[in-house]
Amino acid sequence: MKRRERLLTVFDKRIPDRVPIGMDCWPDTRKRIYDYFGAKGHHDFYEKSGVDNFSLWDWPAVEPRYIGPPWPHMESHDVTLGIWGSQPEAYYPMEEDYGNYRWPKVEYLDFTGIRSGCLQAHQYDMVSIGAHVSVGITHHIRVRGYEKAMFDVMDDAFMEDYIGKLREFFVAYLETLFNEAGGAIDVMRTDEDAGGNAALYISPEAWRKWYKPLWKELFEICHRNGSFVWLHSCGYSRPLVQDFIDMGADVLDPIPPYVKDSDPLDMKKTYGASLCLQGGVNQMVALIYGTPEKVRKEVALRMEQMKPGGSYICGSSQVLTDQIPTENLAAFFEAALEMGEY
Repeated sequence: MKRRERLLTVFDKRIPDRVPIGMDCWPDTRKRIYDYFGAKGHHDFYEKSGVDNFSLWDWPAVEPRYIGPPWPHMESHDVTLGIWGSQPEAYYPMEEDYGNYRWPKVEYLDFTGIRSGCLQAHQYDMVSIGAHVSVGITHHIRVRGYEKAMFDVMDDAFMEDYIGKLREFFVAYLETLFNEAGGAIDVMRTDEDAGGNAALYISPEAWRKWYKPLWKELFEICHRNGSFVWLHSCGYSRPLVQDFIDMGADVLDPIPPYVKDSDPLDMKKTYGASLCLQGGVNQMVALIYGTPEKVRKEVALRMEQMKPGGSYICGSSQVLTDQIPTENLAAFFEAALEMGEY
């Protein structure tokens, strides 16, 4: 089974020839692991390591090019996040003057090249990834800041206006993206970090009232256009996982075992028939602070727990960071490839 077929099989909750290996990492970490395998770039690394799925936040993700008026804090490498806010820089553009905020428009984006980018991914035997949709509490914080977002959800008039404007942009965005792709997008990248390590940011009832209906509408657009939906949610979200399924999420990432109620085995038993689960290999205990042998034992545990029945991608419980020793990175990839056969 080839790489793209293997991933599409697990997205569809079926059993492939082996468990796919997922990878998302910081640039310096990527360089170290490439050097370890003697790889000269993405494709060479795939062939030497057996990795199937590279970061959804990097190639082969495709997105439009920004062509609108000058935009503060624009992140050129990720247009569909850059036109909003920047949490790392604590830049929340709607925080102080919501009423006069200049909302982005789909006309500010150039979608030419979307289809060719997808087809190029297919030529390299990769899934093509559409980028990017975020309309939940994560996005709300991104544009309003933590404090304002927490109070906003108690203001019905504000939320009706805010969600209405989000809907206006993202429905048009997705329809344009899929139209330009011509059926070539395999999976759509979305994110909703709904909580910290042990609690949701807002009540489940408030989340369902304001964000779930728009998420569901957008996921339906994805499915109508032949795309699976990959949902990243790395914080506490257990009370909402069934909602994610109801909305139409196909893949949930990254299943961190150190987050409350995110035990990988329990997640597999409860949701494995409805969701492809990606991740689970303990970043903190094994990858950062462990040894190569501890990493191998961790991978073996996750394979034992998550492999049965398919619909699992073996990956780390968070993005691979520079704190991980090279020998542990190597042990992770080598063990995942060795232990993944069905």
